[in-house]
This record gives sequence, structure tokens and C-alpha cells, in this order.
Amino acid sequence: MAASVQAADDNRPIAVIVPAQAGLAPSIHADELGLIFWRKKLYAEHGQALHPVNLHSEHPLRLKFSQWVLHSTPRSQINYWNGLYFHGVQPPYTVQSEEAMIRYVAETDGAVGYIDACHVDERVKPVLWLSSGKVSADAPTMRCDTN
Repeated sequence: MAASVQAADDNRPIAVIVPAQAGLAPSIHADELGLIFWRKKLYAEHGQALHPVNLHSEHPLRLKFSQWVLHSTPRSQINYWNGLYFHGVQPPYTVQSEEAMIRYVAETDGAVGYIDACHVDERVKPVLWLSSGKVSADAPTMRCDTN
């Protein structure tokens, strides 16, 4: 039974989230998402600093996000971040759970994160969706029941 629940979760879309509070939410576009998480785009259109946040490196959503958006795995990104560290560029902040992700994004000006699309609540606003390896501004059809 647990394996079938995990398989269903694997097919769920990922929501890219920003703070629900209008003044805190950055404006981002699908073609910028990878640049934001590689820290090659540091500011939104109106000069707002961007603060990408990742789930921990072993989290299944982090692995999926990294493969779909960054076209690599968290493990293969270590040398990249080590090289940038000496230029004063820090990797995205990391949290341990989706709830921690929601809280951090909801309370941080310019934050951009991601969670299982079925876990979006009023504290955050989904701005992009990842499904089957594609990034879209259109919300996908979802089934979020737990049965």
C-alpha cells in the first residue's frame, strides 16, 4: 500500500511558490527559474532581491526539481557551489521539510521555493508549475486526495 501511495506522489506536480502577501512576492517567469536557483539572476524585474530556497539534498522533491529545472542532481552541484563560494555567491538556503519551506517563503521578502502542488495553502502563492519535466504558468489538473 505504501508503495502505491509513493507512486501516486511521484506523479504529482510541483508548485513553485512565492509569498502570498503582495509586497513580498517577486515576479518570476518560467525561463528565469533555473537562473534564479543557479544564483545567476539575483534580482526580480523591479530590483527586488531574490531568495531561492531548496529542500534538503535527499528530499524526493529536491531531486525531481533539480533534474527538471537545473538538469543535474544535488550531488553533482557541489563543485559548482564550492567554486562560487570563493566569489562570494552562496547557494540557495536549505530547509528540511515542505512545512519549513512554506513558512520560510511566506515570511521572506523575495523568496522563491517549491512544494508538492497539493500542499499549497493560503500562506503562499503558486506562480509556476512543474509537471512531467516541464515548467508552465498554467495550473495542471491535479488529484490531491489521500486515498
